[in-house]
Amino acid sequence: MKKTLKTLMLIAIIAMGINLTEAKAKTSGEITVPETTVQEATTLPETTTPQETTVIPETTTPQETTTIPETTTIPETTTIPETTTTKAEETTTVQPTTKPDVDTTGKNVKKGGYVKKNVSAYNLKLEEVTEVEKGVRYYVYKECNNGYSLIKVGNQELLVETKYITYKCNAKKIVNTSDKKYSYSDMKVDLKKLEKAYGSILKVDIAGKSLDKRNLYYVTLGNAKAKKTVYVETSVHAREYMNTKFMMKVIEDYCRGYDTKKYKGKKYSTIFNNVKLVIMPMVNPDGVTISQYGPKKIRNAKLRENLYKIAGGVDFKIWKANARGIDINRNYAEGFDRGGAKTPGHKQYAGKTPISEPETKAQVSVVEKVKPDVVICYHQAGEVMYHLNHTKLSNMLYSMTHYTHIISGQTHYGTFSDYLDARNILNCTLETGLTPAPVKNSMYKKIYKTNKDVLVAVAKMYL
Repeated sequence: MKKTLKTLMLIAIIAMGINLTEAKAKTSGEITVPETTVQEATTLPETTTPQETTVIPETTTPQETTTIPETTTIPETTTIPETTTTKAEETTTVQPTTKPDVDTTGKNVKKGGYVKKNVSAYNLKLEEVTEVEKGVRYYVYKECNNGYSLIKVGNQELLVETKYITYKCNAKKIVNTSDKKYSYSDMKVDLKKLEKAYGSILKVDIAGKSLDKRNLYYVTLGNAKAKKTVYVETSVHAREYMNTKFMMKVIEDYCRGYDTKKYKGKKYSTIFNNVKLVIMPMVNPDGVTISQYGPKKIRNAKLRENLYKIAGGVDFKIWKANARGIDINRNYAEGFDRGGAKTPGHKQYAGKTPISEPETKAQVSVVEKVKPDVVICYHQAGEVMYHLNHTKLSNMLYSMTHYTHIISGQTHYGTFSDYLDARNILNCTLETGLTPAPVKNSMYKKIYKTNKDVLVAVAKMYL
C-alpha cells in the first residue's frame, strides 16, 4: 500500500513539473511537449529526470523554418552555381571533331573508289578544303589507321572518312541509248557529265572547231601517260551518227567497269592503265547536224544558204560531207582527188587541197600528238571490214564480229586509212549495220552487242 501511495505521489509531482514547464514555454517561446510524450515518460526508468523531456529536437516544431535561416546559407548551396558553370565549360571544350589526326600510315589500296554520300575532305594539314561528291570516281591511295582514307581529288591528296568509301560504282548512268537521233548537243552534255563522274580516268579535250563553230572533241580513257595507244574515230561521215551513240555507251561502260570488270582474265584497270584509248566520237558534228535536222540547224547564214545550192535536191538525211560539201574521208593527201565527185555535194568531193578542212586538221593533230600503235575506224554500213593485209588484228576482229574481210589494196583515195597506211600505222575499218545509213534504230542493239568488247580486246593485244 505504501508502495502504491509512493508511486501515485511521484506521478503527481511529475505532472506538476510538466505543467510548470508548459507555462514557462509559453512565456519564453520554448517548445511545448505534446501529450504523447507524457505517456512515454511513464515508461522511463525512475532515474529519468523531468529535464530530459525538454531536449526533444526543435525540428519537430513549426518555428524551425523561421528560427534556422542558417540552412539557406550553407556554403555548399552558395557554390552550386559554380559547379554548373564548370560543367557547361566542359561541354563546350570537348566537342566531337571530324578532323583526322595527322597519321596517314595504313593499308595501300591503289584503286578507284566512290563516296556513299557527299562528305567533307581535309588536306594533309588537317584543314577542311572541300566536299567530295557521291557518284564521282576518286583514286584511293590507302586506308589509313586513323579511320580516314587518302584519296586523289584533282591534283590534291585529301583525307575522307573510310566508312564513307565504297569500291562499287555508284555513278548515275548517263548516255541515253533510246534517243534515235543522238545529236552533237547530246554528246556534248554527256561528255561533260562523264568527265565529272570519271575525271580520274577520263579526260575530254578539244582538237579544234568545225566550220559552224562546233567543238571537235576527243577523249582519253585510261592512263594518259601509258606508252601504248589505241586511237578510234566515229562519225566521219555525217549520216553514220549511230556509231557515235554506240561509242559513247562503250566509253561509259569502260568507265563504270574500270575497277571491277575483266576481259578474258584481265581487269579493265590493268589493261587501260597500260594501253590508253584516244577516241574522237564525232569527227564531223556539222555534217551530223545536217543529216539529222537539215541546213536549218546550221547557224552560219552563208554556210546554210550554200548547202541548199550544192545539195542538188538530195535528201539531207543521206548527207555524208561537212558543212561545205567536202567529204572528210577524201581530204587527205595520199591519193587526193583520185576519183570521186568533182564539185561540192553530199559525198565524195575531196576539196581543192588536201587537209583543207578543220575536221581533217583536227584528226591529224591528234594522231601526231598521241602517236597511236593502232587505229580503229568505225563507218556504216554493210557489216564488212577493210584492212590492208590479213594480220593478227584483222583475224581477231573477224572472230569477234564476223564482218566480211575486204582487202583494201594499194590504191589510195585520200582516205584516213590511206593517211595511216603511208605512216605504217596499223588500222582497220569496221562497217557496222546492214541497212544503208542512216541505219535504222532497231539495229542499235546488235551493233552494240557485236562491238562493245572490240576496243578492250584491241588494247589487251598491246599489253
